[in-house]
Amino acid sequence: MHEEERGKGVSFLMNLKSLVLRARFCNFAVISVVIQKKQIEMKQKLFAILLMVGAGLFSACSLDDEESDGKKYKTEIWDVIIEPEYILGHSYGGYYPSFKMETWFENGKYKGSVAPSEIKGFTFKEGYRYKLRIEAKSPDPMVYDGPGYTYKLKELLSKEYVGISTEGRRDVTMDVRTVRMVPPDGDSSQGFYYLCGRTRDGSEKLDMGFQEIYGMDYNQFFESAMRTGSDDSERYSCHVQLSITPCERSIFNNHQYRIRMEHMLGQSWLAGDSVVVASTKEEYNTKYYEFN
Repeated sequence: MHEEERGKGVSFLMNLKSLVLRARFCNFAVISVVIQKKQIEMKQKLFAILLMVGAGLFSACSLDDEESDGKKYKTEIWDVIIEPEYILGHSYGGYYPSFKMETWFENGKYKGSVAPSEIKGFTFKEGYRYKLRIEAKSPDPMVYDGPGYTYKLKELLSKEYVGISTEGRRDVTMDVRTVRMVPPDGDSSQGFYYLCGRTRDGSEKLDMGFQEIYGMDYNQFFESAMRTGSDDSERYSCHVQLSITPCERSIFNNHQYRIRMEHMLGQSWLAGDSVVVASTKEEYNTKYYEFN
């Protein structure tokens, strides 16, 4: 009897141990499944994040695009705002300052000046404020002494007419001609051009940059020797009505005004090139840096 009861006790203990081991195994199995599930979820989330980041990088900045010229370029997508009135600035390869667009990034950071012709597919008209989405492409790496970016219009986001400033505007009629200034030593191999405006009664004189009159065709000042068939270019003085409007800040160097051509009133042929010899080196340098 005692042996039978002892056998039952041993059997009970073995069954209990088996149950405990099974429970532990089940717990380990459950925990293992939970851990594996969490790892899968984390991997899925990480993969989704990487996909989103990759898509964002692809849409905003594509690196190492290889063009037909064999060079690599970096492409970025910018949202920019174009102000309604022109400013003056230099373009790559340009000697004289020319008309540029005042350009800002959407976040309010100043981008700088961009020539209207620099954004492929875009036409600028004064008086309108534009918001553009453009593609900006640059060599990777950047090329020294080369154009930093080329631009292409992706989308015209908005176009709002705001007009141009007329506060303080005055109109003046002048004879305007090109003038070539040379150094004090009279070295004709050096020098630069600018525009000289004079009223016929002698009451006002205005010196301007070679391309500072907005809306003027500069071919009206001269005809090339190739076109005329002569030994030299022919020069003309232009009788024009100009509007001069002050602005809040300088649009180029110390020029705190905008000059626009309102009407071409006539032309007169000039016997030769007008040359001014600077009286001092300081005068030459001052004029040079004012108009170049």
